[in-house]
Amino acid sequence: MKTNRSYLILLMGSLALMSISFLPIDENAVSNHTIHKVVRKLLSNVKGSVPAKTPIRLTVDLDNSLTQISSKNEIGTLVWSTRIKSGSKIKAQFKRQDTGKNLHLQVKKTEGYINGQLTWRGQTYHQNQRLGDWKSLLPPLIALMIAISLKKIVLALLMAVLGGAVVMNAGIAVTLWIEFKGLVGGLLSIIGITAIESGGYLGAVVSDSFNLQILGFTLALVGLVAVVNRMGGTKGLVDALSVFARGPRSAQGVTCAMGTAIFFDDYANTVVVGTTARSLTDKHRISREKLAYIVDSTSAPVAGIAIISTWIGYEVGLFDDLLGSLSNVSGMPGTGYELFFAVLPFRFYCILAILFVILNAWTGRDFGPMLRAETRTRQGGPLGSVEENMASDKSFSLAKDGIPYRAYNAIIPIGSVLLTILMCIIYIGQQDASNDLSTLGGWQKTFEAASEHIQTILIGAALVGSLIAFTLALAQRLLTFKESLRAYLSGMQTLSEAAAILILAWAIKTVCDDLGTGMTLVALVGDSFSPTVLPLIIFILSGLVAFSTGSSWATMALVLPIAAPLSATISGESLVVFACLAAVLDGAIWGDHCSPISDTTILSSTATGCPHIEHVRTQIPYAMVTMVAAGSLGYFGVVAGINLVGAYVAGAVVLTLVLLVIGRRVDAVSAQQSP
Repeated sequence: MKTNRSYLILLMGSLALMSISFLPIDENAVSNHTIHKVVRKLLSNVKGSVPAKTPIRLTVDLDNSLTQISSKNEIGTLVWSTRIKSGSKIKAQFKRQDTGKNLHLQVKKTEGYINGQLTWRGQTYHQNQRLGDWKSLLPPLIALMIAISLKKIVLALLMAVLGGAVVMNAGIAVTLWIEFKGLVGGLLSIIGITAIESGGYLGAVVSDSFNLQILGFTLALVGLVAVVNRMGGTKGLVDALSVFARGPRSAQGVTCAMGTAIFFDDYANTVVVGTTARSLTDKHRISREKLAYIVDSTSAPVAGIAIISTWIGYEVGLFDDLLGSLSNVSGMPGTGYELFFAVLPFRFYCILAILFVILNAWTGRDFGPMLRAETRTRQGGPLGSVEENMASDKSFSLAKDGIPYRAYNAIIPIGSVLLTILMCIIYIGQQDASNDLSTLGGWQKTFEAASEHIQTILIGAALVGSLIAFTLALAQRLLTFKESLRAYLSGMQTLSEAAAILILAWAIKTVCDDLGTGMTLVALVGDSFSPTVLPLIIFILSGLVAFSTGSSWATMALVLPIAAPLSATISGESLVVFACLAAVLDGAIWGDHCSPISDTTILSSTATGCPHIEHVRTQIPYAMVTMVAAGSLGYFGVVAGINLVGAYVAGAVVLTLVLLVIGRRVDAVSAQQSP
């Protein structure tokens, strides 16, 4: 029966793939948005290299149809905006205009690409971007079709990457050779052998230092937790937390509190909480699906709205670049940091997502696939999916027989990881003497400076914690060095499939970016909406882009420069603009939550030992409920006339009613189904 159902889904997906060629994609809109993207990337090359008082003249050559180009204030305090007609050569003057250095920008459309060239101080920068079309939608659709029908996430992502690469390379044989050769070259480059070029999407991903360090952080932390488990630290920690977690509901509450407490980085939050809380939730028969949901919903939503985090530097940087296009809106703050605080009350999805986790734990009610997962676990079934053999559990070694269970053997290694991360962030951020930690702005600058090195900080902290875990095990004679190393490697070994999924997810992001997937989705939605529904439309659009590309940060960078001037033009009211900017950020996080190709979604399932597809399948209904409440009462309701407090109160009431009316207590369900 399940086989027939899978084939039916596969057939329907194939028909959907064939039908996308008939989608009404506005080619002019795609070209317009692609030009903006190319110009922004070119200008980012000279950001900060132009003194504030330097007189500059910008010459723009554009051989395309009527369009408007607006910079993101990439060049210091200089802001410009101009209209360019087909075949014209127009000198776009900056606000501070005088004779002086020339900045020359050329943008041309050739054979399905937008080609940009920027010349400044004798240096020339190039940027090319493929114009999106129906083919650019193939990779995410292929991934979803195979993952849902066959439940083979590695195969789904691999076929999606290869499918996108075939479109880019215009040939199957050529693509396979490029990807195989590039993958071999990328793997060899890790050990310092550069004889083979690491080309292709797979090769580029496995040789990227950021990706390797994030993967190394995850592996090292999972290995650390395995050692902590083996020397009885986790069992001791669970016993200590039993004072607060006396049942399934309170255990969920403690896990939620842990996720909220680690607010400064989503990667650190996901991996630390996911690996640490497993023993606690296992003791109280909470399914791995529920644990993965709690971890995923208290990582990005918390880090995204925290006033001190690695996210705020990125978000403030994006807002800084938007100020030029929002200069005509009354009541607009003067800095990106002030704009972040102005937008913060409109972050409906993030706040309601955290609230829904709390309400879910408090009521003890679930619905949909999550209810079935919780019922299975409470009835004595496996902690993970029934279809899994739970081999991953065995690799996380149980506590060694005959040793004492001490909570500090878990608290010290894991605490050292968190402390090292914070100390490194402060140290790196303090390299700039102007960062005064007695002010909130100083902390913001500190985290912004450190965010560029976060992957190095994370892996360094994980290695420090690992060393401390080994030291504790050996000093107390709880484990021998051989036993510690065996536990460490056994923990890392469980991530072989998860590592492959993560690598392929990074690859598909690059594929989608090269194909112009995001631009195509934006063009499909269009921009002819009333101010009342504009924030809601932008929220949904941002979610669709994040779901398709698997990246919340990339979605923010793509959609914000489109949404900001659009909201300023259509409405011009600060309330609508703030709601639209928040809708982009929160829509990106919502889409990221639902996407099976998102790295944070993959890390959540990996850290919690939950089968990836089961995590996605059980989380989507909860994310969708929160999305509907945030969209209807928040992004639409506030612009339509509901005040902010009323919107949040109504949202909380709706979420509570959903749990009380649709949800059912797991204990009650278990009692009804038991013989």
